[in-house]
Amino acid sequence: MNDYRYDQLNRQSPSAYGWDGGLTAADASLSARMGFIRKVYALFLIGILCAVAGVATSIVTGLYMAVVQYYWLALLLLIGSVIAVNAVRRVKGVNLAALFAFTFLEGLLISPLALFALGKNPLSLLAAGGLTVATFGGLTAYVFITRKDFSFLSGFLFTGLIVILVASLIGIFVGSSALSLAISSAAVLLFAGYALYDTSSIMRDLPTDEYVAGALSLFLDFFGLFIHLLNILNILGGDE
Repeated sequence: MNDYRYDQLNRQSPSAYGWDGGLTAADASLSARMGFIRKVYALFLIGILCAVAGVATSIVTGLYMAVVQYYWLALLLLIGSVIAVNAVRRVKGVNLAALFAFTFLEGLLISPLALFALGKNPLSLLAAGGLTVATFGGLTAYVFITRKDFSFLSGFLFTGLIVILVASLIGIFVGSSALSLAISSAAVLLFAGYALYDTSSIMRDLPTDEYVAGALSLFLDFFGLFIHLLNILNILGGDE
């Protein structure tokens, strides 16, 4: 009966639908909303496992050397793969394959950083992983408990992302550990903000068939936090 009432209500409320016509999570029935959220987080966790497999594969096979050698190509490949996953996010079957391929590729691309941490201070990997899980989990729980709408952060986050990207490009040529530390510190705050924004968006704005888009956004937030926390720990560890 509840599902029927929701269906009747939303047939008369066009605003309850996403831009592509899909019913948004906030206006779906409780069972549909919870099923959507469970699917998003299940895919997100599988994506994390694929990324870990990508790191392990790269280190074992020596692919990390190619990543270092062709850094710019790897970066362009990463950007292109994000666009590709978004392009097929609604094509059943293909969307899942694209998501898992992307997360595996992400693991390949961060493998040099992970290998550097393993050689320098293996505990930094565990520390970065623990901090990332605690931070991401805490922010996610906060959004679920308070049910706050963080859509107002959109403009600030986009501006911050542009600033971080420009600063990162400058940092490649400058090669300053102090600048790298500052960039990663700012990036941690940026991705923490994105974790709030994207979790809120999943709960409110995404259509219930956009589970791949939701999982992808969470994955990017999680790995953004992890990479920059690991970089901070590596830099601080080198100063000891």
